[in-house]
Amino acid sequence: MGTRSKSRKGLSSSVRVRAPNGFGRVVQEVRLNTQMAQRREEIAKKRYDHLTSLTFEEREVFFNDDATGATPMDVDEDLAFDHLPPGEEGFFASNAGGEEELCRTFFLSNNDRKRKDVRTRRDRRLLQNKEWAEQMLSLVDAFLDWQMSRSTEVHDTAQFDDWEVTTVDFFSRSRRRFNSGPSVDRANVVLIRNGYIGSAPRSPTVAIGLQVLEAYHEMHAACPRFSIQAQFRIAYDVYLAIRRCIDVRANAALHRDIPNWRMKNACAACLYALENEDPLTYALQVSMDGNQSLKLVDDHFRRGPSLADTRSGISDIWLNPEEVDIFKNEVGKPQQSQRNTGDAHDIDDDIDWVNIADHTDSADVTLSTDECVKRWRNAGPEARKKMFALFAVTGVFVCLCRHGQLLAICDMIRSGELMKYPLAIVDKLMRVLGVTVQVAYDIACAFMKILERSSLGDRVQQQGLRGIVPAFHGHAHNRLCQVDWHPLYVAGSGKEDFEGCERVFSQSNALASTTRFSSPFHRHQAIDEFFKSWAFVKHAELANFIHNNYRQALKIVAEDSATLRELCTRLKLNDEDFEQYLQEERAYLKNLVAESPEVAFTVEYMEALLRLDGAFAESEHAKREYQNLDARIIREGLRGRAITNIKTRYVTTYTRYVDLHEHVRRIEEVHGIVRRWTKDSEEYKNGLVVLTERKYRNAIDTLERLLLQRLLELTKLSMSGTGYKMREKITKALKTRATAIKKALEEYNRRAAELNPPRPSLSWSDVVDMVSVAEFDLLRDARQDVRLLAWAQPAQRRAMNLYFNIKRAEEEIKRLNVEIRRLLTHMVDEHVDYYRTIRDNMVPNPPLAYELSLRWRYSNAVNTELAYRLQQTSELPGFTGTLRTGHRVGRSPILADGILLPPWVSLQTQPTEGFDASGNELEDDEELGMEGVGNEDEANVLIDYIDRLGLHSE
Repeated sequence: MGTRSKSRKGLSSSVRVRAPNGFGRVVQEVRLNTQMAQRREEIAKKRYDHLTSLTFEEREVFFNDDATGATPMDVDEDLAFDHLPPGEEGFFASNAGGEEELCRTFFLSNNDRKRKDVRTRRDRRLLQNKEWAEQMLSLVDAFLDWQMSRSTEVHDTAQFDDWEVTTVDFFSRSRRRFNSGPSVDRANVVLIRNGYIGSAPRSPTVAIGLQVLEAYHEMHAACPRFSIQAQFRIAYDVYLAIRRCIDVRANAALHRDIPNWRMKNACAACLYALENEDPLTYALQVSMDGNQSLKLVDDHFRRGPSLADTRSGISDIWLNPEEVDIFKNEVGKPQQSQRNTGDAHDIDDDIDWVNIADHTDSADVTLSTDECVKRWRNAGPEARKKMFALFAVTGVFVCLCRHGQLLAICDMIRSGELMKYPLAIVDKLMRVLGVTVQVAYDIACAFMKILERSSLGDRVQQQGLRGIVPAFHGHAHNRLCQVDWHPLYVAGSGKEDFEGCERVFSQSNALASTTRFSSPFHRHQAIDEFFKSWAFVKHAELANFIHNNYRQALKIVAEDSATLRELCTRLKLNDEDFEQYLQEERAYLKNLVAESPEVAFTVEYMEALLRLDGAFAESEHAKREYQNLDARIIREGLRGRAITNIKTRYVTTYTRYVDLHEHVRRIEEVHGIVRRWTKDSEEYKNGLVVLTERKYRNAIDTLERLLLQRLLELTKLSMSGTGYKMREKITKALKTRATAIKKALEEYNRRAAELNPPRPSLSWSDVVDMVSVAEFDLLRDARQDVRLLAWAQPAQRRAMNLYFNIKRAEEEIKRLNVEIRRLLTHMVDEHVDYYRTIRDNMVPNPPLAYELSLRWRYSNAVNTELAYRLQQTSELPGFTGTLRTGHRVGRSPILADGILLPPWVSLQTQPTEGFDASGNELEDDEELGMEGVGNEDEANVLIDYIDRLGLHSE
């Protein structure tokens, strides 16, 4: 039920709603007019301030006036007189003292009102973050101490009052008592030393076990969809902050705290360049792309006030908005005629920056990239506009190496894939790495033209940066683009498909459900933690990547070479012929220019003449029906509606004929045609041929578009992470698409038969078996049958594809041989760095030394498996590389002096002796020895160190 509270004017300003909830009645006041209520509150506050400033005499006058009932007094006005007038604070003073406190107690108890906490949730959040930051250094030290003594419970040695906390472990929740420290700041320090983190920076009442947080951290990396409760979130944030601080200390000890160290060392196989190694055409291969799954909803569209969170949990691998916005004006805006008019907020994410028109470029190349951009946009999501106001961040733009390691990332803010994002990524790649880079992007054909005209153009030329289209996305590009940008035809590409971004997005999309409504800090933290875990996984799988690629390349060289030799013998071809075929195909496709103005006029005029002939025939038919109307009424008994229809057609068909006749007359007037073309004239016959070719090309366009959509839907259907409902919709769409393709195929065959000479018809199997929709480009020229040319013959094209495939496989083998040496050298150097750093910190900083030893053991276990897999790679038939290590460019060779190498360096055919199949050390260390221990004295020092760490305390 509800009651209305009325204002003095008799209007209802709010309604109080009462409802039972199991513990009593809940009373909630709902404002009916917020603006009126706000004005009333302002007036009441001014009146309250005025009354508290009145003297005793003025208050007496006010009470006398109020007694007449002229001005009813509100409750808040009554409370104003609980305060003494200004200057009368000593009114109740006496020799005994204490009267002021007595009066305050009386007034407060009389009002029966509790103290109101004026702090908002935003204020409490800021204060909480500040208090955690103030004690973070102590918490890190306590965490490192806890790691050294997990098997024993540590209490504060000072004797202070005990306090209880509710502790949460894996399978239990209990009340535990701890010794209090000299200040409330020590509460979480004591908890961490005992294996817990409190849910509040001061006086926590609930504590979460560190092992629980560690387990959740690992599980969240495997399944990012996990959500957590608020108190657990606080403890988990602190846990991650502690881990980040430990990373900072460890990196500083390992001399990895230089700017951009993570980017420069993201991938051992790509970036660990060695002295005197075989040169590669491109030192680094990367792919970049945007993903719109990791959005962040704007605060204006959320319920309740926004929560301030000034924390920063991102690494230097992120590009901040300021770095990106440097390139926001790099691309000229399209002409007004090319833009959609409308609201200023109607941002088109994919077309505003793709303005590739340049008078200095040839028309054929411009048209080629235009068509690729059009296809790229058609393959994307349909709802692109008017959605960005809903999201403060619409996704991320990433750059990965060919092994999947993240090199750079930035947020896409209130936009889609604008030009500034890839430009900023390329700028950082050139600034930080400074090597020749092969950059893959969905529409690299258009992007490279813009890149060359941007402020980065000179540096791009100097460093030899080369764009390339990913293998799968290349299927959506036209054939002219493919022969210039597809990996199969670009020297130095190897067998890399450049689709690493799609693979990482298929995993990172699971974060969307938990980050979309989070704070910016928690979103960045979740994404950063995901890529850290991703980096560990990709490094552990690096030897598998090399092994599988090496085996694939060897198989291509062995099997395809035999087939190619057979074809070359039969067709009497050699390697030079295939290179010549590729050049001829490029030249042919570049000559397929757009229709000239004369052709466009001919098509327009012929279509108008055909429509005029059709309208004349309909008009004459309607005229004959009208002239025979009376006879039909008598003979057939026509009545009512039938008579009306005949009369209406008689008028409308003639009107349409007159309109079309005027339209044709004006075309003839504009183009200076004195004598109209007729069916017997030569101009009419030639125009009919041009129109037939136009319809033939339109039929090809329709068939190509439907096949492209089918190809993309089939790929989406088999993609990991596609939900059941989405699969169901795609399956239905494929059924509908198949019917549409059949109809389009019938239309194509009909138009192909009308040509002179007729083109061969296509069957359903011919269309479906086409490897790429770009093969349709070879059918567009209606003036000659392209399949009569030598390079377009099926046998020659098969041989040409085999030739370039083998060539790319040989390049892949060369790159893999370089990557194997880089990886092995990195593994050995990492072993050396850990050994030296642990030795240097044993005495001055045992907790940090122990943390580094844990990381060393993990690294050693991973490297054992990597070495074993590399050994298997070296045993492949046809292996041409070496398992010898080298020297990294710029690294001192004396760092490894006096340090024994780990056992896995021997690279035996089985897991290294002393380690199991998972890379874990066996227990019999005394018999096998330990890495880095060369004599008895060093062994005694290491044993004493381990004893101090408590590893043998049991």
